[in-house]
Amino acid sequence: MDVAHSAIPAERWSVIEQELAAHEYVRTVDLVERLDVSVETVRRDLAVMESRGVLVRVRGGAVASGQKTRVESSYSERSQSGQREKAAIGRAAAAMVPDDSTVVIDVGTTALHVVRSLSTSFEGLLVTNSLPAATLASERLTCGVVVLGGRVRRGDLAVSGMRSHEFLQDFRPDVAFLGSGGISTSAGLTDFDYDEVHLRRVIIEVSAHAWVLADATKFGTVAPFRVGGFDDLAGVVTDQQPSAELRESIVAAGGDVIVGAP
Repeated sequence: MDVAHSAIPAERWSVIEQELAAHEYVRTVDLVERLDVSVETVRRDLAVMESRGVLVRVRGGAVASGQKTRVESSYSERSQSGQREKAAIGRAAAAMVPDDSTVVIDVGTTALHVVRSLSTSFEGLLVTNSLPAATLASERLTCGVVVLGGRVRRGDLAVSGMRSHEFLQDFRPDVAFLGSGGISTSAGLTDFDYDEVHLRRVIIEVSAHAWVLADATKFGTVAPFRVGGFDDLAGVVTDQQPSAELRESIVAAGGDVIVGAP
């Protein structure tokens, strides 16, 4: 079926469904080229298809409706859940940090466990956009601590915005540990806060090695905003092995999967 310049929505929707069946995730820019229509037309089509339960829109495209999505729980709820698993991830991540390196610690309850597990002999530089992480590091470590500037979000006290992006460009971290809202074969790394998504892209760009911290509850989850795929990541630090399909996607992109010991 030739769908170029198709004025019949049903024909375009059929093609979009075929793409979702084949790839589970479709990008708006790819659909614009595939259907030879405007971005606005594709966005309207995706909105209609979402209302009919065919798909779920995410930043930059859409995923099949069978993908697991969720609403982010409160910071206090996340702080109390999965502590054993998050501690295991934190220990595994901290073990990869050389004593004289520059490390970026992203926001999130799992990232705090990395700070808790860093050796007290760590004499490098810790850069963070998390006020709780900066406070904890200042209390238990003797290393230098740098907090990114910007707007502070209530709840998890995360700092983000253009000031953070510009400030971070002056650093060349050896390793970075990123929080995550979800990680899946279809959408890659996704999250719930639009500003933090953009900051994570900058962290990945400037860091020599960027790792994602993700406990098993994040596997297969697609949050509203897409950070990116696995190509620019060093890998994932987690508490248990992901599915064979997800692991294969990470490894095929050149990444690794590190499982923390309980």
